[in-house]
Amino acid sequence: MFKKFLHIILWGAAIVLIVFSLGFSARKYRQTRCVGLVVDVSDSAQYRFIDNDDVEKWIQKKYNGVFGKRLDSINTRTIEDGLEKLQAIGKAQVYTTLSSNSGDKGGSLVVHIEQRRPIFRVFTSGLDYYMDKEGNIMNWTPKYTARVILVGGSVTRKFAKETLVPLVSYIDSDDFLKAQIDQIYVDDDSDLTMIPRIGDQEIEFGKADDYRIKFRNLKALYTEGFRHGGWSKYKTINLKYRNQIVCTKK
Repeated sequence: MFKKFLHIILWGAAIVLIVFSLGFSARKYRQTRCVGLVVDVSDSAQYRFIDNDDVEKWIQKKYNGVFGKRLDSINTRTIEDGLEKLQAIGKAQVYTTLSSNSGDKGGSLVVHIEQRRPIFRVFTSGLDYYMDKEGNIMNWTPKYTARVILVGGSVTRKFAKETLVPLVSYIDSDDFLKAQIDQIYVDDDSDLTMIPRIGDQEIEFGKADDYRIKFRNLKALYTEGFRHGGWSKYKTINLKYRNQIVCTKK
């Protein structure tokens, strides 16, 4: 009976201690002011459209007033919304913490950034921009050049979003095709010509319609028809005709 009573007392004391600690932490949080900034940009080793310095400068320019404010008065949602309007940023997570680079003198604003991932670059008629799988545009920057499919010719932004995004997304999802296709040219009739990474032949793709079937035929040609070599003998590979491939020798 005594052990049971002692057990209840210990549990009660533990609960009181936890409640007291939470109350103390909440009070400390409300009283702590923001003095630091911590920025983390994910995939920065693979994509460098935006870096820590860019984010820090943007925060200091747009929301410099947060420094010196109490942590519980900072609207982190507003900062997230502002960051996600930037072209290079896909998702932003912003929160405040008692931890700080300056020790126990204050709290910090913490910013985690996920960059957009481009799947192709349009370079034509004075236009130079990237586009991701959602059809979002990212302007070219001299800071960094992504190794993605280059698209030229008669390309409107509507065509890029509605026609090229699903087609290039399909290429991007297939390791073989992704390693094979280097460039796409769009003529005035919206016919596509593709340039492989290896070899000097052109792939006359035609309209983007039935692109899955056309890519299936192309893969079959490379893996079965050219299994023992010989692809270098041809100057064009024509995929315009359904379920038929026409190769023209040099």
